[in-house]
Amino acid sequence: MIKFNSCLVIIGLSIGLFFISHAATAAEAQQGDFRFQQNLEQLQQQQQIDQLQREQQQNQLQQRLDEIPRQPVEGMQRQQQLNELQQQTDQLQLEQQQNQFRQQQQLDQLREQEQLNRPQRQQQLDQFRTDQQLQQLQQQQQIDQLQEQQQKLRE
Repeated sequence: MIKFNSCLVIIGLSIGLFFISHAATAAEAQQGDFRFQQNLEQLQQQQQIDQLQREQQQNQLQQRLDEIPRQPVEGMQRQQQLNELQQQTDQLQLEQQQNQFRQQQQLDQLREQEQLNRPQRQQQLDQFRTDQQLQQLQQQQQIDQLQEQQQKLRE
C-alpha cells in the first residue's frame, strides 16, 4: 500500500512538472510574438520620428531660402546662397531616401526572422505536445498497473 501511494505521489509530481513545463513553452511563444511586435512598433516609431525631423529640416531650409533678399545688387551672393540651400535640401532628400531604404530593410529582416522563428516555435510546440501525450500514456499505464497490483492484493 505504501508503494502504491508513493507511486501515486510520483505520478502526481510528474503531471505537475509536465503542466509547468507546458506553461513555460506557451509563455516562450507568447514572449517571442511580443518581442516581434515590440520591435516592429519601435521601428515604426523611429520611422515617424525620422520623417518628422526631415520635414522640419526641409521646412527650415525653405524658410531660409525665402528669407534671402531678392535685391539685384546681391545677385551672385544670393545665387550662391540659393545653390547652397538647394544642395542641403538635396542632401536631406538623399538621407531621407537612404533612411527609408534602411528602415525597410530592417522591417523586412524583422519579418523574415519572425517567419523563420515561427516554424521553429511550431516544431517545439508540436514536440512538446507529443512528449505530453507520451508522458500521459506512460502515467496512465503506471496508474493501471498500480490499480491491478492493488486489486491483486485485495483478492
